[in-house]
Amino acid sequence: MHSMTRSDHRGRSRRLIAGVASLALLTLGAMAPAAARTAEAAAPAGAAAPTAVAAAAPDDGLVAEYLFTQQAGATVPNTVSGPGAVGDARVVNGSDALWTGDSLRFTGGAKTSPTASWVELPDNLLAGERSATITTEVSIAASMKNTFNFLWNIGNDANQAYYFVSVRDTPRTAITTSSGGGEVNARAGAGLDAGRWYSLTSVIDGEAGTISFYVDGVRVASAPTTLTPASITDQSLNTIGRSPWPDPMFAGEVSTFRVYDRALSADEVRDVSEADALLHEESFAAAARAVLDDVAPVTVSDSTTVLPDYDGVVRWASASEGLVVAADGRTLTAVQPAPGEPAAQGTLVATATVRGATASAEVPVTIEPVAAADDAYGYLLVHFIEDSAGYAEKIYLDVSRGDNPEQWDPLNGGEPILASHLGTTGVRDPFLTYNPETGTYYIIATDLRVFGGDRGSGSCMEWCYWSSQGSTMLNVWESTDLVTWSDVRQIDLGVGAAPEMGMAWAPEATWVEDYDGEGEGAFVFYWSSNVYPDQAHTGTSYSRVLWGATTDFTEETYAYGGVLIDDGGNTIDTTVVQDEGTTYRITKDNAAGRGIFMESTADARWWEAGTDWTTIQTRIGAEWAGGNAGGVEGPAVFKSNDSDRWYLYVDVIPTVGYRPMVTTDLDAGWELLTSPDFFMAPSTKHGGVVSLTKAQYDTVRAADAVSAVVEDLGTVTVEEGATADDLTAALPATAEVTLAYQRGTADLPVDWDTATVDLTTAGEYQVTGTVRSIGANLNQWVGAGGSTAWNAPDRVPYSSTAITVRASVTVVGVPDEGLDVTATVGARCVAGKTVQVVTVTNGEDVPVAVGATSPYGTRETAALAPGRSVSYAFTTRQVGVEGGSVEVTAEATRDGDVVTDSLSVSYAASTCR
Repeated sequence: MHSMTRSDHRGRSRRLIAGVASLALLTLGAMAPAAARTAEAAAPAGAAAPTAVAAAAPDDGLVAEYLFTQQAGATVPNTVSGPGAVGDARVVNGSDALWTGDSLRFTGGAKTSPTASWVELPDNLLAGERSATITTEVSIAASMKNTFNFLWNIGNDANQAYYFVSVRDTPRTAITTSSGGGEVNARAGAGLDAGRWYSLTSVIDGEAGTISFYVDGVRVASAPTTLTPASITDQSLNTIGRSPWPDPMFAGEVSTFRVYDRALSADEVRDVSEADALLHEESFAAAARAVLDDVAPVTVSDSTTVLPDYDGVVRWASASEGLVVAADGRTLTAVQPAPGEPAAQGTLVATATVRGATASAEVPVTIEPVAAADDAYGYLLVHFIEDSAGYAEKIYLDVSRGDNPEQWDPLNGGEPILASHLGTTGVRDPFLTYNPETGTYYIIATDLRVFGGDRGSGSCMEWCYWSSQGSTMLNVWESTDLVTWSDVRQIDLGVGAAPEMGMAWAPEATWVEDYDGEGEGAFVFYWSSNVYPDQAHTGTSYSRVLWGATTDFTEETYAYGGVLIDDGGNTIDTTVVQDEGTTYRITKDNAAGRGIFMESTADARWWEAGTDWTTIQTRIGAEWAGGNAGGVEGPAVFKSNDSDRWYLYVDVIPTVGYRPMVTTDLDAGWELLTSPDFFMAPSTKHGGVVSLTKAQYDTVRAADAVSAVVEDLGTVTVEEGATADDLTAALPATAEVTLAYQRGTADLPVDWDTATVDLTTAGEYQVTGTVRSIGANLNQWVGAGGSTAWNAPDRVPYSSTAITVRASVTVVGVPDEGLDVTATVGARCVAGKTVQVVTVTNGEDVPVAVGATSPYGTRETAALAPGRSVSYAFTTRQVGVEGGSVEVTAEATRDGDVVTDSLSVSYAASTCR
């Protein structure tokens, strides 16, 4: 153990040892021209070769810098000197043979092995610090990709409180003071390649309350946390290559290791990466070329598609007319041949960049013709996400990139589509299925919340509690278009003839056309449950797969069927696929070491007791978990649209998510699909896949909107007394939206909330509409007082990703209909003088008070009877009169309301000569 006393670090300086600083400068000077020539030769025509620019790791806040560039010895000097600097590091179980001149090799092996090398760092390295940055230049051995390991650890040899980086699966940094269950993780989205040098940086910013992870100077993950290095109060065994758990020791190489007592900025982290990259600069040009060796020819089946980036390394450019690559270097727009025409050919240029070194190559492209609306085309994947630091146990949907089942785009920006506010408020293991008789799609899912939910109490908590006293409900949603989904509802599988079940997990379903007789189909669905002899669910049990039948996942049509699988030990996660009269079921065994195994039967009623099953394969997908058959679960199986090719996704637990298997012969079993351009977002876990038609694919893509093109849709006018339907009809029926993945725009329906409009009162009103995008579904909830606790009362669902638009509504008064009163003006001659005659007629069915005002006087009638007329004679005392008008007024009581009216009647000049 090393012990020391910390002091103020002001005034500290860095000692340059072993010629490393000069090595970096020599590398820059001597190797940059060669690197430039390599990049220039590999670059496409007209491209400029990159110019190497010196970068330096920052000094401020540097507590320790260990440069593993010596040739021998067990002591690794700290290059930082002065107040605040810590002591040297010590190689344990090392030998001079492990030094390469620019790195130290770590042998790996069991933690108890006397030959497993590791490095002991000074005690109290970050004691009392609220912020920190740790950077490592590292190359990992292939075994580290699927083996539990710690690259480094700040803490002690107990596994309660620690701060670390691990490179298993997708690399991560984490901190905890409550062992593994309390780890706050910042995890990268892609794994590391064995044998390639990486810069890995962990930053804890106590002021911002975050932990962040950087790979090659780029931030790839961040998570909120209140924990800081000071939270690790016992820092008596800080290490490189050694875990506080009984994990294998780290295997690989380390070139540099730096510790700062502050949070470096993103620019400073990038500077560290660029400086350390100079140590192995030549290797990155080779790495870039190696990436290109794995770039596969591109097949385009959609007018717009996202090209694979090979873990963020590759960008694309077009070398053919009809192919346009957007500024992001990944979004390809192609002009497809018309339906029925032959596929077209083209060329793209792929450029791989690995830590500044680039290489480019032409890649052939096949552009397939546009599919017909009813053609099988594309796939939809339902799943959940595992996130111990958040509430991600919800429904997520991904859509294939065109008709490619090996590349997937998350819908709704990767945000959930649906959430449950019922039961445990958790959603896991969802499955998507279809009733062809009603045209209805169903999502069914486990009612279980692992993170932030009810953990039980006493001696039976978490998985003990969830599997013995858990929910027997399933969460259910339904849709006819795969875009707009119903509110969540639940069905209890523990009713009727069902046994005492401790839980109901991982439901899936198969439609059976003639289940109840010819033409009367139903779902046979199956799930995993512990079964108990009593209501208290006491004693030991194990999970078996049970089955039932339903047509719509309601308790009204649900009937418990019986046991589908009982092997005497835990079996879970059954999925079923059928082909040419054979039914194949794929299940996870957690008892006998079979892992995921597949069986088949030719029995038509395969769900019934007595069915004869033949085992085809065991330990399926174990390779994805380093040979650990128990490390994969949640199989999802489906057939390719255009060939006799089947896919099986296996969920690598706990956080990696789905990895692909493939076969062209189900009876021969499955093999790994090691396609370098396979893409699925990290932590895509345990779900199901359905095939789409081209029309359905286009509908889903057109509903994946990110914003409204225009939020204010203008003003509409309605009259007082209009109905709500009248108002809805007057408002814009659709809104133009911008689609995700640079797919242009689309018009989507708008559902207007008109509750704020008083249609009985004239005035100006504002209304809001919700665009019917896939993000408009209810994917969040809140309880009383704004609570988000799982057991909050009065939980109300809402959408956190809905796109809204607005409009103005003007309600105008209805013009008075007036009274049915008419008038005429005439003239006659009496004794050589003109007499003006005004005749008023009442066309109403009630009496009307009328009056006429002429330039020659006024006459009135108090109650002119319905249908009658009255004439008024006005003496002018003139031989002739000029043209003018007579004003007529009328007033009546109609339907209890006093109605007044007036009219002006013009007359022409007249004379009695």
